[in-house]
Amino acid sequence: MTDARTPEFSRPILLRSLRDARAESPREVAIEASAAECGRIAKRLGLPSIASLSCRYRLSSQPRDSVLAEAALTARLSQSCVLTLDVFEDVIAERFVIRFVPESEFREDQSGDFDVMDEIPYEGDSIDLGEAVVEQLALVLDPYPRRPGAERPADVMVDEDLPADEDVVPDRESVRRPFAGLAQMKREKK
Repeated sequence: MTDARTPEFSRPILLRSLRDARAESPREVAIEASAAECGRIAKRLGLPSIASLSCRYRLSSQPRDSVLAEAALTARLSQSCVLTLDVFEDVIAERFVIRFVPESEFREDQSGDFDVMDEIPYEGDSIDLGEAVVEQLALVLDPYPRRPGAERPADVMVDEDLPADEDVVPDRESVRRPFAGLAQMKREKK
């Protein structure tokens, strides 16, 4: 996969080192982001901060130059609560399994099957374990994080607050009609 930007957290590993160990048990690799890398990752993911990010991999060489990666990532980070806008600390611990495949063998799954293992294409003679961790972290982050104990302010109305009774008709003055002006212009042209 060709990418013009420099990864914020890059930990390449040579494929040859995995092939040499093919007959042996899978290779264990642990990686950890530095403070500077955590800052760049936080900026990329739109987070206030990341205090730590690490991952333990179990890598197994597979046929056709593929690599099976079983991993466990841990992150200590700050997020902004969508209800209160307060920044709060959070800890993420997530296990994932991915397969690195040569770019020439990579085929995007068009079927929409969510049970298929994620594949990450690579080119050259190495795979980047750091970038894979950042991508997985981005996938597991809650898009609408809530600080523990945060409650919706009482003056905010959501759909569930609206009356369920279909016979209730709001008065004409309270209904917003965003296209009323266009409708009026159309009537005036006739």
